[in-house]
Amino acid sequence: MPVSLILSLTGGALLSLAFAPWNLGFIAWLAFVPLLLALEREKKLARASACGFFFGLAFFLIDLRWIIQTMVIHAKFGAFDATIIFVSMVCALALIPALFSLFCAFLFNRGVDVLVAAPTVWTTLEFVRTYVFTGFPWDCVGYSQAHWPTLIQISDFSGVYGLSFLVIMMNVSALALMRILHDRTWGSVARLSIGIVILGVALAYGTLRLDQFPKDHVGASTVAGGILQGNIPQDIKWDPASRAQSFSTYESLAEKAIKKGATFMIWPETSVPVVIGGTDITWKYATNISAKLDVPMLIGAPFEKRIGDKIQFFNSAFVVENGELTHRYDKIHLVPFGEYMPLSWILPLGPGIAAREEDYFAGSVMTVMNVSGFPPFSVLICYEAIFPDLSRSAVSSGAKVLINITNDGWFGDSAAPYQHLAMAGFRAVENRVWLFRAANTGISAVFDPGGRLVAWLPLMVQGELVYNIPANPDAGSFYTRNGDVFAWTISGLLIVFTLTSLVGSQVFSKRNS
Repeated sequence: MPVSLILSLTGGALLSLAFAPWNLGFIAWLAFVPLLLALEREKKLARASACGFFFGLAFFLIDLRWIIQTMVIHAKFGAFDATIIFVSMVCALALIPALFSLFCAFLFNRGVDVLVAAPTVWTTLEFVRTYVFTGFPWDCVGYSQAHWPTLIQISDFSGVYGLSFLVIMMNVSALALMRILHDRTWGSVARLSIGIVILGVALAYGTLRLDQFPKDHVGASTVAGGILQGNIPQDIKWDPASRAQSFSTYESLAEKAIKKGATFMIWPETSVPVVIGGTDITWKYATNISAKLDVPMLIGAPFEKRIGDKIQFFNSAFVVENGELTHRYDKIHLVPFGEYMPLSWILPLGPGIAAREEDYFAGSVMTVMNVSGFPPFSVLICYEAIFPDLSRSAVSSGAKVLINITNDGWFGDSAAPYQHLAMAGFRAVENRVWLFRAANTGISAVFDPGGRLVAWLPLMVQGELVYNIPANPDAGSFYTRNGDVFAWTISGLLIVFTLTSLVGSQVFSKRNS
């Protein structure tokens, strides 16, 4: 058992290297091999589960270590309390790889081949992780391939889950190759061959699809979107004495963007440091800037709505045109503990660490917005960019462009902004849509419908980014129209394998009794 646990810890640590800040995506193709070797050694379900738990423990401890920094610096937690909370969270997340190992061991013991079982179980559990307890699909395995444009093209059919399935399958193929070379186990040839064929099909598909989305659009009618990255420090962002500085910064950046040809300005999440709808009307500085420069803008700001004697707060995005607020989108998927405190009726711990006076309320409708001289678009606020269903809903409703506004200043100069950026980019390729991303402290960026990062502003700098896109772009894909057919199919197969194995074992037991 100690050897198996060491193998599992090694595999989890290796997997973390596939993500930012290292971005060694090829390591993900080998990181599960130590865990699979451990599962070959451990036939008992409890021991197999322990292997998976230690794998997850190593991965999440390294991959999400930036959470401690966020809690200590911005939530004002003590180092000890932050560590306890972080470790508790990691242990909860490590239950997913523990379940993976449990299911795999169960299916292996009943004769289901590893090439079928491992990718099926892992993909199903990642799909579950996206939704259970509000969901936390941060750094699903498929995102490790974000820097390989040719391979990620299958996402327009399968979503990111298809990449996760493929990566696990290639780990099984790598294990098969090791068996062939070391043990002369020629039975592994079939596993290796199937893996190579499927990889070849994915790469061929990716090559064909990328050719359909050329990097330039010479001769097409274009419009220019301007992204403004204010780089306002988190510790002064909400200081009333610093409001004038914030507005002045964004006005100056907008003026520079206009000189570069921008006809539509995009401000980051909560870049307006005043609650719109409240008694403090200094938020109107933003509308005044739009009127003064004669350019429509998308701004991020908290919004206050009064219902009788009660006040509800929302994390919102507004379109400002001709000095007026013309559209509003209220963030639908809020960050637990950040924008609201879960189970507050049991544990009255106060509002989430990113909320203003009280917890934010969730919006309910994915809005498609319009401004003069720019394609119809929808907004994903911050963390919403890691949930594929919201982007699908937007494009299905008529959005031709996705705009992700975020304030990654909470994360500081850590791996989190890079991880967040990579995940957001998948929404572009999944839905074959242009994606603009405006981040307060970075990384602001533009992704094309092929999921390629075509322009960006570095982390922790102030600047403007202007990029031309087609005036009437196409948008939508198989994934947009049909959703997670692939993930649901894989989940259904797992249920079938499990039930068949259970029935088969019962029949076998009766025959031998």
